[in-house]
Amino acid sequence: MRKKAQALVSTAFLDSDVILDVALARDPFVSESKTVLVMAQLHHFSGFTSSVCIANIYYFLRKKTGDRQARDFLSRLLSFVTILPMDHQVMIDALKSPFGDFEDALQYIAARRNNCGCIITRNTEDYREASIGVYTPAEFLRLYGE
Repeated sequence: MRKKAQALVSTAFLDSDVILDVALARDPFVSESKTVLVMAQLHHFSGFTSSVCIANIYYFLRKKTGDRQARDFLSRLLSFVTILPMDHQVMIDALKSPFGDFEDALQYIAARRNNCGCIITRNTEDYREASIGVYTPAEFLRLYGE
């Protein structure tokens, strides 16, 4: 890993779309998203997500793969990705934020409050109000020189 990238991003919030790309093997996104998750698993950076993301991921996985497989995938994910707290103040701040989508505001406020260096998502437009870096998996991998 290059030192420049390491200094730029040591912590990253992983949006549910990136995780679902891997869980559901969604082409053409699975390869880059999987590389990002492997980097988190290998501790190239600390990966974070939210309980909202986990609930959404479970919902989609259960419908597609069944309860047991959904739980197994999430158990493996949570062995190397940490859930950020979403308390009362995160909810208030998200409601007051300029974000058009409340769920995106929750993710952003939780990421910013917990000093995440960036958000990795395929929906970068959803985070145009963000004051921290927002990257697609491909952009994040380029940042790291992968």
